[in-house]
Amino acid sequence: MDKMEKRKVRRTEEKFEVSAEGKPYVKGTHVEFTYKRHKFTGIIEKQLRNSAIIVFDPEFADSYIALELKQRIVISYAKMKIIVA
Repeated sequence: MDKMEKRKVRRTEEKFEVSAEGKPYVKGTHVEFTYKRHKFTGIIEKQLRNSAIIVFDPEFADSYIALELKQRIVISYAKMKIIVA
């Protein structure tokens, strides 16, 4: 295995721990967040250490920001709120 193959394997197998602040924000959670002074809602697609990847809700799918960001955005746990249904 050469150096490049080892790097690729290590990155895909890398495990990380979600911070204590991010524990309630599990995959599939409906959240609200602000980006560039506009409020959006979306669903968490993937948890990261201090933030999450969020997919915009369909009502915002045609907005300029959502189109520019390709329907996904990374937001810090501190800057989002869970929407209670």
